Amino acid sequence: MRRIIYETMKNLNKISFLVPDTGSSQLAFYLISEINKLTQIRPEIDAIIYCESSQRNCIPTNFSVLNISEAWGNDGAVIATTVSTAEKMLSFNSNKKIFYVWDMEWIRNPQGQSVQYENYADIYTNKSISLMARSVSHKKIIENAFNREVKNIVSDFNIKQILEAIE
Repeated sequence: MRRIIYETMKNLNKISFLVPDTGSSQLAFYLISEINKLTQIRPEIDAIIYCESSQRNCIPTNFSVLNISEAWGNDGAVIATTVSTAEKMLSFNSNKKIFYVWDMEWIRNPQGQSVQYENYADIYTNKSISLMARSVSHKKIIENAFNREVKNIVSDFNIKQILEAIE
């Protein structure tokens, strides 16, 4: 099995993550921790985090962290982590676009925004994006709310599971 994964992944040389910021948050902590591991186990893969806004990283990084405006020409695998970053990802040239649903944003309607279901559905039902959930319960909620299959479940940015999902 390990050899099969390696054979399918040997063409992967670039992976990008789109996040709101790398400041103090669970999302940033787990993502940076897992990408730091990736630089040790698979140094041939260039991993980059692209942020919507700049903040001091919550922990040190062994890879590049850039502004999201630098990501538009990316042709490698791209993983968005919010509806906002997924919306931006739609215009990218990438051949592999994944929306890792870290949070159920539409349930809480963050920052008191008045956003209609259709605005979220435009992202969640877009066929150019593959959906990835953080847990089984998230998978069930997404599939129920948007009538769209979630192909992969990856807990806390587990980098090995992400690489397997990208194959």
